[in-house]
Amino acid sequence: MTAVIGSESAPPTVEFFLLNPDVRPPEPATRDVRGSLPARAARLCPPVTAASSFGWYVFPPVDFALRWDGQGTEWSLLAENEPTRWRSLAGGKDALLAHTRGVLDELPGRYQPDLDIFDYVERTIPFMDADPRACNHIELITGLVARTSPGWYLLTREVPNWPRAGDHQILDGIVETDWYRGYVPTMIRLTQQHRVVRFYRDQPVMVVQPIPRLALDTARRAAVNHRGIDTFPDDAWSQFVTARRRRQGSPGTGTYASEQRSRAKSRAAR
Repeated sequence: MTAVIGSESAPPTVEFFLLNPDVRPPEPATRDVRGSLPARAARLCPPVTAASSFGWYVFPPVDFALRWDGQGTEWSLLAENEPTRWRSLAGGKDALLAHTRGVLDELPGRYQPDLDIFDYVERTIPFMDADPRACNHIELITGLVARTSPGWYLLTREVPNWPRAGDHQILDGIVETDWYRGYVPTMIRLTQQHRVVRFYRDQPVMVVQPIPRLALDTARRAAVNHRGIDTFPDDAWSQFVTARRRRQGSPGTGTYASEQRSRAKSRAAR
């Protein structure tokens, strides 16, 4: 799967590779967060919808559940939405999906000499493991590998504006996918003990978002701060006043949205 992003002159690309062909491939994120965004926000708040639709959804390979008791974490596949058999992840033990062994066995002969990279997980595609030092931190392996154009990375994070479950978090990460060809990580932190936390293969577990290396380098430098109205440059103050007058003159009518559409038309005309 290949996606094109970026500028008019040299649009960078993002490519996704899935080790397991049965896993749902990444899908473009949606403006309404798959229907969960309040209607008013979806209609009148372009900053929210732009953030919601930025990136691609990533899905788990199977329906499964996690459970943390404060001392250790267990996992189970789901059948009819209920756990089938709890298995421990203690000691950093890998969770395995037996059916992926068949995926590897059916590969053409030219791949077979390389499959020793899976010997540590009994010749299967690994699924997840828990940090032995912090057992409520789980790395979920969706089998996703990515490649981006030089100078572009992938930010991994929670689905923007998705209603929070309250029992887990997806940790943010930045992967230098212009050269790194390992798994794109999904890091889960369980936050409530004795809670069965369910994940589904038809619901995104995270998003990946393209970011230029330049943006990362810029964020590492100190920003310029102007403290107090009297320190505003004249142009910045004039633009602020214009924005507020427009807003106060047309309350509740989506002034940002209308101005954004106008500017988009002007760019397209040029």
